[in-house]
Amino acid sequence: MLVRCSLTIQDLNSPQSKGRPLKSCVMTKKVNDKYYVCVKNSMYPNIKFFNLAMLKNLYNKFISEGKMGLEFRDPKQILLIDSQHKSEVLMFYTHIKAIVDGKNVKISTHQMPKTVSIKKAVINRFDPMTTEFIAVNRFDNRVLNMRLLSKLVLEKCDLPTIPVEIGHLPIKYLSISGSKLPTNQDTFWNWTSITKICDTLTTLKIDAIGLKKLPFEIMFLKNLQTLSATNNSLSYLPQFIGELKKLKNLFLYDNLLVYFPHSLSYKTYNEIDLSDNLFNLPRSQSKYDHLLQYLAAVDTNKILTEDFELTVKPLSHLALYNLMDNCVPFKRQDIPRTLWMYFNLVGRCIICMKWILPYYSKIDYSHALPEAIYLIKDQRNISIPWQSMSCSSPNNCMRQV
Repeated sequence: MLVRCSLTIQDLNSPQSKGRPLKSCVMTKKVNDKYYVCVKNSMYPNIKFFNLAMLKNLYNKFISEGKMGLEFRDPKQILLIDSQHKSEVLMFYTHIKAIVDGKNVKISTHQMPKTVSIKKAVINRFDPMTTEFIAVNRFDNRVLNMRLLSKLVLEKCDLPTIPVEIGHLPIKYLSISGSKLPTNQDTFWNWTSITKICDTLTTLKIDAIGLKKLPFEIMFLKNLQTLSATNNSLSYLPQFIGELKKLKNLFLYDNLLVYFPHSLSYKTYNEIDLSDNLFNLPRSQSKYDHLLQYLAAVDTNKILTEDFELTVKPLSHLALYNLMDNCVPFKRQDIPRTLWMYFNLVGRCIICMKWILPYYSKIDYSHALPEAIYLIKDQRNISIPWQSMSCSSPNNCMRQV
């Protein structure tokens, strides 16, 4: 089904910026049993795909005037259709409604614009000049030829790996939400070791991918502004998340979090969603705190002497501090495997701001709510616990001026 219209695409992430109406062809397409709304115009000559599974609302109040709207959850945009061909708009609305209602709709392809054949349209999805790409089922290496790519959607795909070469593309928005990741993720995040993507990436969506802990490589993404890790099994956030100095939006609903790291308490965010977590559980610190759990599982006497101030820190600890201070992107297999776990344990002393591990720290808690312009939380959450670390030896700890 195709409708000829004037189309305005409104970005709901930037409601103050108004979209420009463009003469367009809007059509439906079925690929691998998935339905899409496709847009072809001067801005998207190679066709932009909107997954109808992501449709949030369908507006038909002015359908008799040849106007309708489609609001999508992802991307967070509204398509506003305005056409003189009122019968086409009504038929298009009926067509979309049938798809949304779960009916098996047959889509004719003979109405595609003559300027682009179906075969050519498929080829053009991998046009090297493409700036946005939505994968279907799997990653395709032809994406690596898109040197202008700024938005890459790899949702609900089978992702045994993401090629490290992705890091050489100027990607600003990356989503792997709902995708199947490998059990062994030793090399999966290697793309973060490339300086290019560390400089350009501002939005990372890793929702519903079975995460039990955040990969430490996320801290290399120094310009990240939006991090979404909803619908996972995260029981804690490592202190290193505070190194994302430009982070403005944090979405963590539907996890297993029982506290926040103190490193997130130093500024006001645009939006935080911490609903559907476990902040109000009656809790024993040793039972739920990942740092105390670790200390209970290791023999600290083998690491520390009774005379704490004279203790010489193991070289592995010093190496970790050096890596954290320099924050130079690297592949995790380039460092000893014994260091990997430390990234989830290390934090900054809240007094001197130096890096410390649990062996050398006091672990404390305070209670408050995150500072955010838009804070989404459970109604019962008057405050949440914040985990902080400070040096055990006051003689070696001085507040930074």
